[in-house]
Amino acid sequence: MTHPPEAVPEPAGGVNEITVAVTVSGSDQVTGEDRQTGRRVQRTVNFDQDVLERARAAATYLAAYEAEAGVRSLADIVNPAVEAYVTELERRYNDGAAFRPVFRMPPGRPSRRA
Repeated sequence: MTHPPEAVPEPAGGVNEITVAVTVSGSDQVTGEDRQTGRRVQRTVNFDQDVLERARAAATYLAAYEAEAGVRSLADIVNPAVEAYVTELERRYNDGAAFRPVFRMPPGRPSRRA
C-alpha cells in the first residue's frame, strides 16, 4: 500500500506567502477592454500560515494520490476558490456584474471608511 507524502512543517519564521512577479505597463487606473482571459499571471499574496499549510498539504496529496480530484498544484485549489468568492462579491455588491478592471491596485492598504 502506498502512503501519502509526509508533511514537513516549516519553521516558525517560514514562508507564509507565495511570491511571484509580473511586468505591467500602463497607468494605475482602469484598463478598459485590454484584458486577456485565461492567461496566467503571477502575484504576491499573503496567506494565514495554517491555511497555506493545509492547502499545500491538500495539493501535494491530491496530485500524488487522487488524480480524479483534478488538483495538480496549489493554483488548482486557489483559482477556483478566488473565482467563487469574487463571483459572490460581484453578486452582493455590484448587481452581479464584474467590477471595473484595473492594471494595478494602489500600494498599501486602503484607509477605513466609517
